[in-house]
Amino acid sequence: MKAFISACLLFCSFCSSSQILQDAQAKAMINQGLEHLYQYNFQEAHKDFMFIQHKYPKHAVSYLLLAMQLEKQYFPLSQHPNVGKTYISQLETCLRLAEQAYAKNEKDQEAIFFVNSALGFLAAYEADNQNFVKAVNHTRKAFPFFKLALKNTEIQPEFLYTTGIYNYYRVVYPELHPVIKPLMVFFEEGDKKRGLAQLELATRKTVFVKNESTFYLAYVFNKYEGLPQKALVYSQQLIEKYPNNLLFNLQRAELLTLSGQYEEAEEYIQRLEKSKQPIFQAAVHIFRGMREEYGNKRYNIAENYYRNGLKHTWEERFTKDIYGLALLGISRLEYRKGNQDKGLEYAKKAADFVEYKNSIEEQKRLINLR
Repeated sequence: MKAFISACLLFCSFCSSSQILQDAQAKAMINQGLEHLYQYNFQEAHKDFMFIQHKYPKHAVSYLLLAMQLEKQYFPLSQHPNVGKTYISQLETCLRLAEQAYAKNEKDQEAIFFVNSALGFLAAYEADNQNFVKAVNHTRKAFPFFKLALKNTEIQPEFLYTTGIYNYYRVVYPELHPVIKPLMVFFEEGDKKRGLAQLELATRKTVFVKNESTFYLAYVFNKYEGLPQKALVYSQQLIEKYPNNLLFNLQRAELLTLSGQYEEAEEYIQRLEKSKQPIFQAAVHIFRGMREEYGNKRYNIAENYYRNGLKHTWEERFTKDIYGLALLGISRLEYRKGNQDKGLEYAKKAADFVEYKNSIEEQKRLINLR
């Protein structure tokens, strides 16, 4: 449910009719700040966002932008509880100001956007921290505003990202997680094919959500469609523009590894390694383990890499499946050694971590080897 919540409500758009974007200076500063943010120049991004806050202290925009900065700078927030409190405070202020604006004018597209966005980020945060009741409450509160966005893609192309994610996940996620199907009666029907088309269109037609659209289209092709090679096209666009972005480097390294392009992946693996962050160190070991297992056939070295990867932490959205890749790798290697019980043990453990289409198929194959 948490992936469904966070993907559906993660980030919409700044509408063309927005009042603040009629201020050319403010629009330029927001663009500049977002560029700094995606480049991981957090200090510069903070200056830009504070400029907006000083100029528009009663507007929701700066509080959302500052929350976005915290989310990326201290990823994953679940491991930084004190920062998480500040993050929540920024989003709650954003929500309060946006609700006040909406109460004055229910046709205010800008207010609708900020209410929707604040609630979406709050829902995702609570879901990541296993607070599912709070997450669902935020989602229910947001959904009427989200439905307004669903109806406005023709008027405002920036909504293509949100609607594309919704249309796709509304179909795919309940298929993978039948336990949430009863909850889906409260949500409008989706269209998987249309969702992919909208996401692809968003990578070309949008401005503010172009990067998010590109990242999640690659994410969807890899995770749910089982096509990491197709995802590489979109990943390349991001990594060329934002070489310092660790999440983009993580995605690039993963897609190249899953596509069997191990030498090409090493450049991005080294960038992750230099970060020294435990979340990314796990991925470094696991990707190199796959290279040794599949590329070099050095199985003992591969197993050491996998086991070292499992010593590090993982987070829910972007590295949990990578952790599962290590469990699948050890399962294969145990079977190779003739350790049937151990192979089955690790294959069973992997079931709690893998959601990639290809990984699910591999996990089922390994279970049936026993």
